[in-house]
Amino acid sequence: MDARYHFVSTYRVVGDPMRVWEVLRDVEGWVQWWRGLERVELLRAPAGAADVGAAHRYTVRAPFGYRFTYETEITAIEPMRFVEAVASGELVGRGRAAVEPFQDDRLTIWFAWLVETPKPWMRALSPLARPVFTWNHHRMMDAFGAGFAGAADVRLVSAEHVALAPGDPGFWVLPEPGR
Repeated sequence: MDARYHFVSTYRVVGDPMRVWEVLRDVEGWVQWWRGLERVELLRAPAGAADVGAAHRYTVRAPFGYRFTYETEITAIEPMRFVEAVASGELVGRGRAAVEPFQDDRLTIWFAWLVETPKPWMRALSPLARPVFTWNHHRMMDAFGAGFAGAADVRLVSAEHVALAPGDPGFWVLPEPGR
């Protein structure tokens, strides 16, 4: 049974790009404004000036009430452009967040996650539970967009969430910045 998930959330915002980047980088501050994110712990500080190597643990309470914990480690970063990370724990995979100019003071922010659920019950239920897990993810990312807009003092113009399924074109291929 395939317990792989491919999620892409895209936000269009109007606001200051520097402030957008600051709020995105302040991972430990996300817990203050992202409903459903219960805790963020710094596990390892980055070794140098860039954030590469930083590791965090997240505890999330999904809209349907279950909790899960996962860790991320930043593997690549290009300031004001993108961040890449790998995930481990109750979600395993990799992701990318990107900030791209859209027009004038408008920006596109997108997150792509290619993750697997290693818990046996999640793997066993994935054929039936995929719509529920997808719905949960989309609600969590709606909460991210709303909270982020307030924290970054930007206007959220739109939010779109897409879940590719196994067999869909592009499934399990991480989009590149500037896609």
